[in-house]
Amino acid sequence: MNRLVWSTLFVLAACGSQDDRPLELEYLTQAIFAPSCGPAQCHSTFKQEANNVFDTPEGVRRSLVENGLVRLGSTKYDPDDAANAELIIWITETDPFGLGKGRMPNDAPLPNQDVYLLREWIEHETPGAQCNPEANDGKACDNKVVVQCNADWTFGTRVMVCTGDCEQGKCL
Repeated sequence: MNRLVWSTLFVLAACGSQDDRPLELEYLTQAIFAPSCGPAQCHSTFKQEANNVFDTPEGVRRSLVENGLVRLGSTKYDPDDAANAELIIWITETDPFGLGKGRMPNDAPLPNQDVYLLREWIEHETPGAQCNPEANDGKACDNKVVVQCNADWTFGTRVMVCTGDCEQGKCL
């Protein structure tokens, strides 16, 4: 009985505590992505399963941006509904896209606290991993959304939804 009381108090304390970990790409890479997603046999610089690399900040940034795991202005990403980011879908659902792949990471699901931290990071517009300034001269066009990227991987021009098509960061 005493063990039950202590375990209940521990769970309540853990649920009530605020996560003070930083919402920074470098920290999230070191604390969550590299140990959970970037082992040598998975999404490492060495293996690059599904063209994703999660063992370095640069690899995480490139994977999130170029593979659309976190995408602005589309149905896959909305800062007000981070659960729709493909990254969150992969780590919370079993075989979310019918590809015969289970919930990521395969060997063990991420702790809920890590999932909540990643969702919060997305809700804060993924500091450090928003866009790729090397692509299209810093101009991205995806799903009729235009984004201008700065050299430090932050937004220069906020997201702008085009009513028609877009090309190389400009609405047509």
